[in-house]
Amino acid sequence: MSELISFGAGVNSVAMAILLANDGWRGPIVFADTGCEWPETYCYLEYFEREWLAPRGLSVTRLQGLPWQRVHGGATLIGYCEERHVIPASGVRWCTIEWKVNAIGRWAEQHAVDTQLIGIAADEAHRQPLKLRPLVDRNITRQGCIDIIVAEGLDVPQKSGCHICPFQRDSQWRELWHRHPDLFERAAALEESTPRTKSGRTTATLDPAGKVTLRDRQYRYEHQGGLLEESDWDELLAYRPCVCGI
Repeated sequence: MSELISFGAGVNSVAMAILLANDGWRGPIVFADTGCEWPETYCYLEYFEREWLAPRGLSVTRLQGLPWQRVHGGATLIGYCEERHVIPASGVRWCTIEWKVNAIGRWAEQHAVDTQLIGIAADEAHRQPLKLRPLVDRNITRQGCIDIIVAEGLDVPQKSGCHICPFQRDSQWRELWHRHPDLFERAAALEESTPRTKSGRTTATLDPAGKVTLRDRQYRYEHQGGLLEESDWDELLAYRPCVCGI
């Protein structure tokens, strides 16, 4: 059976790669790159590949999603959205399907790989029960994943995901606004360019409920002084790498 690691450069997939590699597994580690991951994720990806994978003869294969992305010379998901005046949707999740799931599926088919290993921790054993989930099989929780990473002398990555993902928490949007105002501004401009109904309030926002726009969030952040609640800071700091100055 040929296998690949579906890699997102977050806590779970990093721990899974470490766990399997330490057990002697050698195979492709595949990362579907939307071009819209958080800058910290790209930083950590390079760090992990250089400091831990390369000495073990492993590397990360970076994939592009749609043929459109390849034709446009590595264009990003947000560029695709801007051109078509659409945004990622929490209900349909076309961005995940087209830019990640299908991209990895096509690569697996082209390389005769029949099995994908998914980094789902035991805390979320209800997710994707039909997939191979080494962490679930070994009853490793998210905290267990952090312990695995720390035991290797590595920094812990922050939660991975696109910076225009509608599933981001308010604390993540606020962190994007605070640390990467250019990315927040571009996301807000995308939202504003997306057609809406006459009421002006639809799910054509990056809020799953369609009630809060990024400009609404920005106004609140500015009038709160940009301060995060203590619990939000704890959540963000727990997964932030300290290996670069991004």
